[in-house]
Formats: sequence, structure tokens, C-alpha cells
Amino acid sequence: MRWTLLKDADKLNLAQLTDLEALVSQYTTNRTARAWLYREQLRDILERKQINVVSEMLHQWCTNVMRSKVEPMKDVVRLVRRHFDGIVAWTQTRQTNGFIEAINGLFQAAKRKARGYARFETMRTVLFLIAGKLNFAAFNAHAR
Repeated sequence: MRWTLLKDADKLNLAQLTDLEALVSQYTTNRTARAWLYREQLRDILERKQINVVSEMLHQWCTNVMRSKVEPMKDVVRLVRRHFDGIVAWTQTRQTNGFIEAINGLFQAAKRKARGYARFETMRTVLFLIAGKLNFAAFNAHAR
């Protein structure tokens, strides 16, 4: 049953779907069923793209979950509330900070290679050599 709850509902086979429907039918007494329903509601909210709609629905979802007795989902609500503005902004742009993290990784690699150099210009040169994807074949026929 655990793997059934972790999968997307549209990727379940018939037996798993039957098990899930049996669980969800007990949502009034089973906290696991309510947690799964809250998760699906959150996924539905995050699929929307209008900021004002997402903001209102997310606020209402947080209120509903905090009134429930499903303690692990209350932890999720606290996390959502801490990052509320970022989550709402993500629903419109769908962009993460992965690109910035990749640039930071390149910068850290350049710092390791330029260790011991005292001048910032040397550091910048190493960064350009690592991240610049420069074509040295135009200057040197023997370059790879």
C-alpha cells in the first residue's frame, strides 16, 4: 500500500487503484486517507498558474489542514507558510534556482583551481576558462 500512496494516481494499475479507492472511502476515520487527499489537493492547487487564485486556494488549504488531526500534514503547512511567497511565485514562473546553483558550482570550482593566487583578476580568468566554453582552436590549431 505504501508504494501505491507514493505514486501518481494516473500511474496506478487496476489493483492499486482499487486499494486506493478502498482507503479513500474511509477518509472520515483514516488519517492516512485524509493525508493522501490533502496531498492531492495541494498538487491540484500547485498546477494552477494564476497567482491570486493560487494564493487564495493555498491559504484556504493551509487553514483546513491545520484544523485537521493529521499531524504530519501540519508540518507541511508550516513549511508552506514559511515559503508561501516563493511557492506562489513558482506557480507562475515554474523556475527554480537550479541555474544559479550551477553557476555557483562553477565559481566554487574556479576558486579551488585559483587557490593561492592573490589577485581577483586571476580568479576571474580561471572562472572564464572554466565556464566560458571558449574555442581555443580559433587561436591555436593544436588546441582540442
